[in-house]
Amino acid sequence: MKKIILPLVVFIIWGINGFAQVSMKPHISIGGEYGLTTGNLSNYYGSVAGGSVKVELPVSSPLFNLTATVGFTGYLVRLDYDGPLSLNTQKFIPIELGARYYFSRISYFEADAGISQNINSNYTGSSSAFIYSPVIGFSAPTNKHNGTIDLGLRFESRVQSAGNNNQLALRLAYRFGPTFAADNKKKDAK
Repeated sequence: MKKIILPLVVFIIWGINGFAQVSMKPHISIGGEYGLTTGNLSNYYGSVAGGSVKVELPVSSPLFNLTATVGFTGYLVRLDYDGPLSLNTQKFIPIELGARYYFSRISYFEADAGISQNINSNYTGSSSAFIYSPVIGFSAPTNKHNGTIDLGLRFESRVQSAGNNNQLALRLAYRFGPTFAADNKKKDAK
């Protein structure tokens, strides 16, 4: 556990120091997620649903942000499952840190990693596991440029000894705050 906590603390401190160098404020997004399981897990669990809160901290420019995410994920038993096992919804609380890079005004790549806590006790063979997720998405401004609609496609893998829990999911969220620093300058000029 010390091997996980120390790098997370260093990452957060590095992000705070970098954040002090820019004038943009952090953004918070709240959203829901829905997806499909992949691999062998899809024989038992058909879909995944959940929600998350994400904080973005600009580092050196509005284009590069550090991210921190906490959420809830439920792997839902297939409706057509008629196997010998008595299955329940697998429930997890993922906690991730990552980075988001905007390669255009609205499009981005993101990479997250962290831990995922199993809240069904020891249902999957381990109570916590390493989790990672690459994301590609876009964040389109709303009418008044006071926030954005964020849509991201993510592959997520919960790495555990009994086999990985993988999903391909869409996250639809509302991201609070102005879209870019340039948008604030335009408002100030008016």
